[in-house]
Amino acid sequence: MHFLGLHLIDWLILAGYFASMIWIGKWANKKIKNTTDFYQGGRRLGKVLNTFLWFGNITSADQSSGVAREIYRQGLQGVWFQNLVLFHTPFQWLYLALFQRRARYIANGDIYLHRFESRFLAGLFTFCLIASTVYGGSIGFLLMGKTLQAMMVKPEQAYTAAERQSVQEFNELQELEKKSGFAALTPAEKTRLSILQEKAKRGDIQAYVSYLSLPWFYIFYAAVIAAYTIMGGLLAVAITDVIQGLMLVFLSLALIPAGLKALGGFAGLHAKVPAEYFSLFGSDVTSEYTWYYVAAAVTINLVVNAPRAFTIGGSARDDNAARLGFVAGSFAKRFMMIGWALTGLIALGLYAGRLSDPTNIWGIMTRELLGVGFIGLMIAAIFSANMDQSSAAGLEWSAAFIKNVLLPIRPNISEKAQVLIGRLIIILGLLGTVYFSLQVDDIFVVFKYILSILTTIGPAIWLVFFWRRLTTAAVATQMILSVFITIAMPNLVPLINNNRENPALTIQTLARTAVIQTKAIEEDVAAGRAQHVGQIIEKTKTAPPSGIFYETVVRKNPEDPNSPWVGQGMFRTQVYLVSLAGVDFTQMTKAQVATASFLFDIIFPFVVLFGVSLVTKRNSEKVLREFYAAIHTPVVADPEEDARHVQAAIDDPEIVERDKIFPGTDWEFWKPTKADIYGFILCWVLIGSIIWLYGAIMRIGA
Repeated sequence: MHFLGLHLIDWLILAGYFASMIWIGKWANKKIKNTTDFYQGGRRLGKVLNTFLWFGNITSADQSSGVAREIYRQGLQGVWFQNLVLFHTPFQWLYLALFQRRARYIANGDIYLHRFESRFLAGLFTFCLIASTVYGGSIGFLLMGKTLQAMMVKPEQAYTAAERQSVQEFNELQELEKKSGFAALTPAEKTRLSILQEKAKRGDIQAYVSYLSLPWFYIFYAAVIAAYTIMGGLLAVAITDVIQGLMLVFLSLALIPAGLKALGGFAGLHAKVPAEYFSLFGSDVTSEYTWYYVAAAVTINLVVNAPRAFTIGGSARDDNAARLGFVAGSFAKRFMMIGWALTGLIALGLYAGRLSDPTNIWGIMTRELLGVGFIGLMIAAIFSANMDQSSAAGLEWSAAFIKNVLLPIRPNISEKAQVLIGRLIIILGLLGTVYFSLQVDDIFVVFKYILSILTTIGPAIWLVFFWRRLTTAAVATQMILSVFITIAMPNLVPLINNNRENPALTIQTLARTAVIQTKAIEEDVAAGRAQHVGQIIEKTKTAPPSGIFYETVVRKNPEDPNSPWVGQGMFRTQVYLVSLAGVDFTQMTKAQVATASFLFDIIFPFVVLFGVSLVTKRNSEKVLREFYAAIHTPVVADPEEDARHVQAAIDDPEIVERDKIFPGTDWEFWKPTKADIYGFILCWVLIGSIIWLYGAIMRIGA
């Protein structure tokens, strides 16, 4: 009754799920008459549907498995891989949701055509948006594929000789690394450990072998996403989000009871996982989520998550639906993330040292802890969660291309033709995501690079809503420089003069060792390092050298510990530019190098925007009056009444001036209402409650 590692019942559940998605797409297709219907659901989504839309759009299974992966690597602090935006929700309430709806745009790049009066910037923005979303989509594809690989495992008797050797060498690596934490290795063992670590960097050794071929899976996955998205547009995505919301609850919680039972409850969890892994922030030299890294990452995440999602953000019927839907969907995700964090710690207790690739955690836990039928439901839940985000991203880049590239060139093209071409762009973008999915293997690397790419867009978008003096010349200058630094140079430098092997560019941080005091776990007692669980013992933690200008630096010949170093991945232009100022990165930790790169990405764009704006020509008064009249005018559900209110603010600028904290200046901050203030405070109270919950749950059984 099994086929390719899955039971027939699981295959039937998956077939039913895929059929229902296609049916929803066909049903929604009947309601599409123009581009507003296709991209924004007719701008008629209420609070409930908007909540599910945002919950689905900002939540995906790749995030849950990504959080579990990072917690497996770094402990509870790995939750910051996705929890950075926890501190954004008050600003989502106060500004972000309202800006996206009040702009009254369809495509994300409309702001460049209107407020900045520039076809060139609209096209450049569309390029950056497509580059970031198509490349960033590879995270979901990669995690989805690797999760399924872990559920479709070959039995050992079916291994080839090469596959058997790969698994054996992985097990050997784990034994040597475990031994190095408590005893000195012999010279021969050190050499062998170095060789095996180089093979692991390259992905040449694995903990198991799967039936699933990633290239073929990526093509199938993209085809399913394309099918219901191009048929049903945003309405289909919103409807499927209701299904996804329910399935995400199952996905987030299903593994916890079975996992805790296998460990012996919370007490068993603490007996198997070292105490330092229950900390929200890292402190030793091996930590990648130190407090300063998290602070920098939170800041850059707020910068890049500027109010630019006009396609989805403009779908709400009015102000209340926009902000309540956005914030409620965001907090729903934050509470679900507590389940993801606990699942990651359970995985650490069950599988510490057993996994060659922590990306497979969710799939392995599903395979080993859930029964027939539940495995099919989990796979369907993962598909549901991931496909929605890819669908929403596809609609965004499609709308940007149609409205900001095609229409300026062909203004008379029909609505029907726009929808047709928009559907084609979605397909092409998904094919691009398939390509990048085959090129990347580390989601953390992709995550950090996407943040850098989006700094080409975010700073100007935030600033334009608050500062009337921001000019088109400043935005163009900043975007061109940022594209050169974050997109062009990282890809071009490695191709010039064989720079991947340039000794000056393949330098690494120094290896660091720290001796920490921690509570003994069951493994320590079994190995004779402690007399009982909870006894205070010392452990040695080692942070190996880490690439500075390249994310990964490996030996050219993994079998030869003395062969030249080779840089892998993209070139870190920001770090290189900071090094020119005399900063010695070899003395830093991996987290400090990443923090320095983020600080450059945060500061540089704003310096350019303010500096160039003050010496260049202002935008036309007509455009400025239209834009800020819209931003200061609350949206109402009736389109005709809404248009009258905006026109009244355009005709009488005093309406806008009376709404400003600083009337008569170029600063456009509006006077906060009671709803603004109370909602802002409530958001911070909920943030505090969530952080308290992390601590309270992690103390159970300690």
